[in-house]
Amino acid sequence: MDKVILSGAKVEARIGVTQEERAQRQELLIDVELEADTREAARADDLRLSVDYAAVWRCLKAAAQQQPYALVETVAERIAERVLEEFAAEAVRVRVRKPGALRAEGVDWAGVEILRRRGD
Repeated sequence: MDKVILSGAKVEARIGVTQEERAQRQELLIDVELEADTREAARADDLRLSVDYAAVWRCLKAAAQQQPYALVETVAERIAERVLEEFAAEAVRVRVRKPGALRAEGVDWAGVEILRRRGD
């Protein structure tokens, strides 16, 4: 299956287990991979037959900023749900990284990666 990929999308969101953490927006780095058949779009060279990267970006940003979240797991799940609702993808892999989570401990980022398939 073909993949349409957005890598390293930067989104400011209210996220954190404590209310103090959620008080200010924090940067999330989000990767999304949609499994979709792109052959027809490639043959016709027509975006209307493919997955519009900009539309995926708007979708993931809206999902991440929809509300304050405690967990990156919840952000990833909401993004996956919306992507499968809005786009002709058979599956979606979402990775949400939180660079500030353990910065004081010298960790580059903490996060989660999920894979959701249509019909699961």
